[in-house]
Amino acid sequence: MRPVELVNTVVHDNFSDFQIYEDSIPESVINDVHSTQVLLKESQSDISQFGDMTFNSVTVGVDIQIFYSVDYEEDMILTEIKLMKALENDGWSITNSQPHYIDLSQTDVQQTIKNISINKILTLEEVGYN
Repeated sequence: MRPVELVNTVVHDNFSDFQIYEDSIPESVINDVHSTQVLLKESQSDISQFGDMTFNSVTVGVDIQIFYSVDYEEDMILTEIKLMKALENDGWSITNSQPHYIDLSQTDVQQTIKNISINKILTLEEVGYN
């Protein structure tokens, strides 16, 4: 299973009303400012934890970009804390959490965007290698 699929499950389980996309947001919905969209992109895939003259695990990373709905009424910081805690509970480490910024490419209505980077070490058995 790809790292973005693992993260997709965690996000969906905690925020089922978010639209979650892997790799790219489809053209047909990219301008929908009335839905909160989450874009997941794989950012890291390295071998790690060596022993017995070979590697024993892989480190995978995912960049999470949240495009908040202009109608979003919840506290964004609390939403992000809930998401980051859910990811930590699933074994992910938060490696970067950038400040919010406004999407200036939108001319009529501007969305707030949040970027979070995470990674996780998976054993070879966890990825299905025997």
